[in-house]
Amino acid sequence: MFRQDRGPIEVEVYRVVNVAENPELRGEALQGTLHRLDDGEVIDVPFIYHDPVDQRFVLVIPHAARGRELAERANLLDSLMKEHGEEVPDYVRHFVIVYGRHGLGRYLDHLETMEVDDAELEPLDAPPLARLPSPSLSILLPPAEFWDHASTELAPLIEDEELWIFVQVNADEQDTFEEASSDLLIQLKMVHQLAISILALTDQQSNAVRRAYLNPQRSADRRILEVLRRDFHATVVVYTKHRTLLRSFRLNAPRAANTKIILDRSELAPQAPPDRWEEAVGACRLMPLPIRRTDHPFALEDLASSAAEALERLERLEAWTSSDRVEEALLVMSVPTTVFELSRRRLVSDAVGFGLAMSNELLAQAVGFGLGSNVQRVVAVLAQNFEQTLSAASGHGLSDSQIQANCKALANLCEIHGTSTAPELSCNMDP
Repeated sequence: MFRQDRGPIEVEVYRVVNVAENPELRGEALQGTLHRLDDGEVIDVPFIYHDPVDQRFVLVIPHAARGRELAERANLLDSLMKEHGEEVPDYVRHFVIVYGRHGLGRYLDHLETMEVDDAELEPLDAPPLARLPSPSLSILLPPAEFWDHASTELAPLIEDEELWIFVQVNADEQDTFEEASSDLLIQLKMVHQLAISILALTDQQSNAVRRAYLNPQRSADRRILEVLRRDFHATVVVYTKHRTLLRSFRLNAPRAANTKIILDRSELAPQAPPDRWEEAVGACRLMPLPIRRTDHPFALEDLASSAAEALERLERLEAWTSSDRVEEALLVMSVPTTVFELSRRRLVSDAVGFGLAMSNELLAQAVGFGLGSNVQRVVAVLAQNFEQTLSAASGHGLSDSQIQANCKALANLCEIHGTSTAPELSCNMDP
């Protein structure tokens, strides 16, 4: 081993600790001193804890080496698969993964069980599962801490810049989280000024949801967000509560731009100490962000068929024009930015087509959408189009009060913006 500013030394590294053959190593493994040097420095080496008497076979991954979890589990599986099936005990094939000495201690004390059920692993002498053609066997195993909150949350994992998310379903949810009914959202919640990014897997049929709480300032979590910022997709792996593998599928969503906004906002948030972070996540669990709301206007609907329908949609849009509501749509409701922009354009275009008065903010957006060269021109178009709407007395669908209100609003806009059509505006309903 080479150490910076110091000479090389030889170190005995234990990759397998057999406590039946070397009982003295059990205490060192539990105390975290197995690979501690004389000067107190600890070498972060993953190792196998093997107790053939109690039938324990545990892959122990130090916290500092968590980035190597996938490689270590893959290497171990590869080694086991090279053995003859009858020579490998079941408890070895269905090994356990824990993080650090504390994880090992909790497992051995039966306070935390993270065993992999035999249904999760293919038999060592069998061909790969035909229904899961792409992924390697190792990636289909959940992260070591998956089962801690598996009934309510999901677990994300990165391998080769690809995101995998693991989710558990109950016995009565066997058809939940299938490819056709699933969606993946990215949300942002501020708790005590701390930025919590929430990855939410939803099922449109059952309204089920599982969440992962990510700290954008933690390197492992930020890596997940950076991957989603580049290309918002993941492979979903679904388990039963009995740890039986059900299915896996690839899920795409147009939310890369939403992820970028969340990352940018997170840059401004203070660093979260571990205790405050856990407290903030606990608050999120108690009061989860909403998943679906029907009152926002950001949906790609067909063109409005009447002025009355266009007015109803316009009024909903007006209620979502403030900066706070825009952030709610993008960062809480996780409306894809493309859907957000296209929806606004369609609603404003519909309103202009029927000559419906709108706020100055939406007038400016109409100019940005190319519906007029400037605000004055858009106001003039509104007045002219509303006259045409009124000419179709039997089809515009507006009530008398709506007509009078729109006439008054248009007259005000003409006066404010100096449009010459104001005196010519007529609210006569007769054709």
